[in-house]
Amino acid sequence: MPSAHDQGGATARLAAFTWQLAFDRLPAPTVHAARRAIVNIVGCCLGGAGHETVQTVGNALLPLGGTGTATLIGSGRRTDPLTAALVNCLGSAAYAFDDTHSQTILHPSGAVATAVLALADERDLSGAQFVAAFVAGVEVASRASKAVATAPAACDIGWSQTGITAGIGAAAAAAKALGLDARGIEQAIGIAAIQSSGLRIAHGTMSSTYIFGHAGQCGLRAALLAQAGLGGPAASLEGAHGFLQLFSDHPHAPYLTDGLGTAFEVESLTYKPYPYGIVVHPAIDAALQWLSRHGNVDAIRSIELQVHGNGLTLGARRHPTTPLEAKVSLCHGIAATLVFGRAGLAEVDLPAIGDARVARLREIIELAPGEIAPEAARLTVGLADGARHTVEVSHCRGSIDNPMSDEDLTEKFMGQALLRLKPPQASALAGLCWRVDELAQVRELLASTRPAA
Repeated sequence: MPSAHDQGGATARLAAFTWQLAFDRLPAPTVHAARRAIVNIVGCCLGGAGHETVQTVGNALLPLGGTGTATLIGSGRRTDPLTAALVNCLGSAAYAFDDTHSQTILHPSGAVATAVLALADERDLSGAQFVAAFVAGVEVASRASKAVATAPAACDIGWSQTGITAGIGAAAAAAKALGLDARGIEQAIGIAAIQSSGLRIAHGTMSSTYIFGHAGQCGLRAALLAQAGLGGPAASLEGAHGFLQLFSDHPHAPYLTDGLGTAFEVESLTYKPYPYGIVVHPAIDAALQWLSRHGNVDAIRSIELQVHGNGLTLGARRHPTTPLEAKVSLCHGIAATLVFGRAGLAEVDLPAIGDARVARLREIIELAPGEIAPEAARLTVGLADGARHTVEVSHCRGSIDNPMSDEDLTEKFMGQALLRLKPPQASALAGLCWRVDELAQVRELLASTRPAA
């Protein structure tokens, strides 16, 4: 039965929803969507475990964290839960291979999943409990993001949606995993909300993924503090001087609770087939389509790209100098894809960035905004003989209308897991992720992320 608590404001209702949500109340499509998200994000944690950013942060902070009990995914090391949440979440975002909410530029799964997983080594947490907490956390983060950034709401593009909302979702999920009641979860949400941060000026730097890691750690810390009795603000999302008022001049508060419990935001997550920022993906698909139809890259003399305005705002860097810059560069994404015929990790690494053929194509690309959806692109290529060929992408691969299949996600998982694990172990771990809700203890999954000797 609904508690009196969920008859209050939006934050209280989200907290009550989180508290009451049980795995056996989740529809089958929602459970499957959660499995897909967990397969994807565990793979991303493994793939990013050796990334320079993760190593840099680990070198600085792991000596301060002591031995601890929480697993560092893909390394076999242990640390305290707060540091584990930070480092594991950094890994999940290191190669920009994570998920995206289809109605916002939010990447919620890393922060939400790693905050809960950081607790799983020392708590009896079943797979079903993990999935329920994960679904609730994604719900809270996604609804908070929609309320400030999805029309009719509007949010300054300078705020990282993951930075300002994923920690709130992580707090809700971790608080649920800790067994807090609705009021405790509301306190955790409030403690996380007052720490919301993340500036897009960090785009293309090592600190850009630190924003994600901070969100995961912030959420877990907020839940632990709420458990200890630290008071936080009530109505932290919708209240005066609260989250909505701060992060949007035109917030749309109904997004926080409309349809709550009848439709689940985890089903609106999309998955990246390419290790680039999401705004680059339509351009990559257009380049791949052009190659499949024409293919004479040496004859290219002009390239014109039309994309949604957000793509130009976030991806206009013409000549990146680092992999972190390359993964958010429209010009590099198109040029490297045309030259190499693919868009994988090698195509955002230094040899590809410095390739003379790639540099030539980057230089001749003209970017223009279009009356076009965020998942669409229009690419026109001019050749030496005067011919011009246009390719249009309506729904890029991985978008909500052109999703990656389960088989695609398993292939993506294996490609990343094999960077840290031997093939039999990677394959077995993929199977555990696909049946995560059946596990008696989630620590079984975490143990399988440690490279065998």
